[in-house]
Amino acid sequence: MHSSSLDVVYTQPGGRGWAPIEVLAELAARSFGGELHRYTDTGYSRTFRARTLLPRVRASRGDCCLVIAPTPVHLNAILEAPELRRRYAGIAGWTIDSFWTDKIPRAAKTARHYDHLYVIDHEDQEQWQSETGRPVSCLPWGTDVLGTPDPDKKVVDLQRVGRQPPQWEDDGAAATAAAAHGLRYAGRPEFGSTDAESQANVSRAYRQAKYVLAFSNGASPASYTHPTREYLTGRWLDAIGSGAVVAGIVPKTRVARELLWPDATLELPTIERDAGLEAVTEAVRNWTPAIAQNNRRLAARLLDWRHRLKVVADDFGANAPTLHSELAALAPSTRDVLTKPADAFLRTDRRA
Repeated sequence: MHSSSLDVVYTQPGGRGWAPIEVLAELAARSFGGELHRYTDTGYSRTFRARTLLPRVRASRGDCCLVIAPTPVHLNAILEAPELRRRYAGIAGWTIDSFWTDKIPRAAKTARHYDHLYVIDHEDQEQWQSETGRPVSCLPWGTDVLGTPDPDKKVVDLQRVGRQPPQWEDDGAAATAAAAHGLRYAGRPEFGSTDAESQANVSRAYRQAKYVLAFSNGASPASYTHPTREYLTGRWLDAIGSGAVVAGIVPKTRVARELLWPDATLELPTIERDAGLEAVTEAVRNWTPAIAQNNRRLAARLLDWRHRLKVVADDFGANAPTLHSELAALAPSTRDVLTKPADAFLRTDRRA
């Protein structure tokens, strides 16, 4: 299937925490040279979902479309406007929170509105393929390394971002305990008046930090995380793409094993704060700017979203000149990089 460009459909779920996926949607549309169709999730009524019963009218030729779905239910976005289903010769869906395999919508199953599906973890592929009968590939989380300014001077030893175990939740107490170890600790970045402002605050925090605190949902669950499936989230890759090291407990997944190199993470022995601070203190003593520089270069080689978008463009035969020029711009950052096991991911057949 060949396409002169690829349009992108994205649904904003509402609430905080989705900004990295919106960054991906905007980047994808620009990279593919296509239109970005934005929608807001106001809830899918029974009447709306009944549109899945209508047969898809496939365009005989022309452009293709990528639906970026924050959660499985947002694959319903292809039903938002009738012209979306009629104008495309090929439609692919990329679900970010693909671990919610019990929530795959009918639009991706019996209705067969999709030609190809992408999931964020290898562990999700088999069930998605079984449920949908569609080809399913793994495209893991990424980050916009090329679009992120070079790291600032690393003046923060340990930065807190997002969900934390109860022992780390009180930023004031954590800062006091860190100071007793001679560490400079920074609490949760301030929320802005807009998602873009909040995202800018978080990005600035990553660039200033040597270590960023994060724990797998397996070690530190919450009411909104999956109860059994572990997974990487955007803060891990955004932090590493800014040259930081993620200190915490790494998710036990194939993607994490293949993508993350030793200096990308500092595995803490426990979720307990005092033991964690001791490990971070030792690591900070041995930290050098070269660690940040190498993490940045490796992230450009392995973690930038553009590597994932190239897979989509190749699958649909899209020209995507902007994507290819930006991939070329990433190339200087990948020279003289230490070799590491994560190189294997670039040689892995993502359909396996």
